Amino acid sequence: MKLIYTIFFSILICPAFIFAQNKSLDKLIKNIIKREVNFKETPGISIGIIDPDSTYTYNFGETQKGSKQTPDANTIYEIGSVTKVFTTALLTIMEYEKMLTYEDTIGQYFSELKQPVTLLQLANHSSGFPKLPHNFGSKEQDTNQPYINYTREDLLAFLSNYVLTKAKGEKYAYSHTGYALLTEIIEEAGETTFDELLQNYLFNHLKMNDTRIILNDEQHMRLAQGNSPGGEVPAWEYRSFEGALGLKSTVNDLLKFLSMHLGDHHTALDETLRKNFERHHESNFRSDTYSGLGWHIQSPRRRVPDVYIHVGTTHGYHAFLAVAPHSHTAVVVLSNSKKSTSGIGQMIFDTINFNWRRK
Repeated sequence: MKLIYTIFFSILICPAFIFAQNKSLDKLIKNIIKREVNFKETPGISIGIIDPDSTYTYNFGETQKGSKQTPDANTIYEIGSVTKVFTTALLTIMEYEKMLTYEDTIGQYFSELKQPVTLLQLANHSSGFPKLPHNFGSKEQDTNQPYINYTREDLLAFLSNYVLTKAKGEKYAYSHTGYALLTEIIEEAGETTFDELLQNYLFNHLKMNDTRIILNDEQHMRLAQGNSPGGEVPAWEYRSFEGALGLKSTVNDLLKFLSMHLGDHHTALDETLRKNFERHHESNFRSDTYSGLGWHIQSPRRRVPDVYIHVGTTHGYHAFLAVAPHSHTAVVVLSNSKKSTSGIGQMIFDTINFNWRRK
């Protein structure tokens, strides 16, 4: 547990975020929001920014249509597939602690799974498993809760009979299924629930007190109301797939996570999680994007170091995360609408990096 003790000590002495004002940045953000956000479609939006000088948060709109309550940096949103960067962070910590290894095969944890797929291949989206199990739709009883009836047993039953149609380990193919299985394996190796493992090995040490799969009553009061084109929708509930899509979080918590990736906490964890930024496979999103462990890796300009991005969408929320260690910058954008805010996040990220020109 050497890594954990080092983290704990360093967090105790790490100063709290200092939230500052920057008039030019304020003007930029307000202009972007005015131009890009239709509040009838996206009722509320929260933004967090880290630059080399300080940390900033911005909030607009309403936590629920008609409530006249503006969100703040502690408003909770679903973050969807952004969950995957936390799943791989936990995987890498557990690998460091020798609780498992990247080269473990899935059959070591579930004997009914005969495919020679490793945990690394699950994490870098090269397992060859489909995006969703083919029996997924048959379990859906409520379109507002697509995951609530799909169990661990359903997942393992599907995978035990699944024949790989793609060569495992060779090509990128984005897979919620792979991360659902990775979640189950992490629980087997850690001998407790995925949520508890995240808290014990990551969230408690970063003081990320509002990043959870299951919210308590007080946190439910701070959960922004999700919205789809058809109206208000509930946050999703799960009986599997938690590590693929299941987390909820706040701007404040996500800034702590990104700050750690910028090396601000000066802990052993900073260095350990750099493994997750290594390139693995070229993705099928665009030619300049690669898979890391959890993260998508982009090269914004020639001779500019890589940056690391992930987005997430559920029926009622959207999330954008981006971090550039070389320029000590990061951006979080959370909203209570299915409509993508990735363009806004990318615009802010590019701008605070001077559109990737040298300062």
